[in-house]
Amino acid sequence: MRRLARLAEAADRALTRAATLAATLGLGAVVLAFLWTVVFRYVLGRPSETSEEISIVVYLWVVMIGGGVALGLREHIAFDLAIDRVPDRAGRALAAAGSLAAGLILLICLPVTFDYVLFLWREKTPALEIGLDRLYLCFPALQLVTGLRLLLAPGLALGAPDGPEAAP
Repeated sequence: MRRLARLAEAADRALTRAATLAATLGLGAVVLAFLWTVVFRYVLGRPSETSEEISIVVYLWVVMIGGGVALGLREHIAFDLAIDRVPDRAGRALAAAGSLAAGLILLICLPVTFDYVLFLWREKTPALEIGLDRLYLCFPALQLVTGLRLLLAPGLALGAPDGPEAAP
């Protein structure tokens, strides 16, 4: 059991590092696309048709990857007013119950989100003509990863550390 927990922690660390690297490279691509826009518009005198769209698409995916995988659960915005007002043990139990409920809701609603994203197959982005179904797959991906992490988070609420950044 302990070996399985260590393996899961190692996998989580590797996934977090890969997502952080992908998000970092994505933000670099957004900056380069923005510079491309500035150079084309103000130096060459003709606006680029694709650079703005590239910035938007890459930024959208970076935010979803960063929010779903690269950030630890404790780094997200949380409403802990009720948890702070009860004794520590009850607060951890309340946080665990909230984590389980939120994770279940996200996973139960996932088919609806995925169905809506697939519904967008006809629409395409104006410049690059990327199908919106492919573009917006980042939303169900975020929902799936966040839901699974929340289902695994009751240990977090009961006092376990949050991911690799909390390790001593």
